[in-house]
Amino acid sequence: MESNPERRDRTRFEHECKITLENSNIGILRNCAMYNFNNNGLYIEADTQLESETELRIGIKNSPFAAEPDKFESYRGIIKWRKELKRSSYYFGYGVELIKDDAEKQNQDQFQWSRENARKAVSIPIKFEYQNLTYEGTTENVSSDGISIKTKHPAMVGQQITVQIPLKKKGKIARLQGKVSWSNRDGFGVKFLRSK
Repeated sequence: MESNPERRDRTRFEHECKITLENSNIGILRNCAMYNFNNNGLYIEADTQLESETELRIGIKNSPFAAEPDKFESYRGIIKWRKELKRSSYYFGYGVELIKDDAEKQNQDQFQWSRENARKAVSIPIKFEYQNLTYEGTTENVSSDGISIKTKHPAMVGQQITVQIPLKKKGKIARLQGKVSWSNRDGFGVKFLRSK
């Protein structure tokens, strides 16, 4: 059997799971599915008709990109093509190109919080905790209202988290509470919670 029958630059791999789609115009669509993927894109099906070049946030409960099974992750993508389906439980099939998030673009994304304070690019090894487990990562940028963390253990959007940041004074560590605002396969962003 031919390994790349579609003649793509990169072969797609089968992976069937339920997904959610979100943007500011459609809200959240929950009755959608993904059927195959590669590092650059996905094939998905949905009942809602979406136009080419529509940018979406795609939530995948059992993400094939995750380091662990059954992990929820969220990605940015843009619809490249649509076709009507005749033999499917869904009305439309879509080819979606994944958008690689860089820190600055991620900050300006329509799904992010509005930023009050400028971020400073800085790389500091840190630890973070959620669900009674501790993980390691590296800061990409920080401000007084939030932080971007690069890690192999991204947290889910909405997850409350404690970030441990070493301070310049030897032996001192700042422990800050926050909530995950965005997440992808390379890391996540945290908006700090204000203490009352």
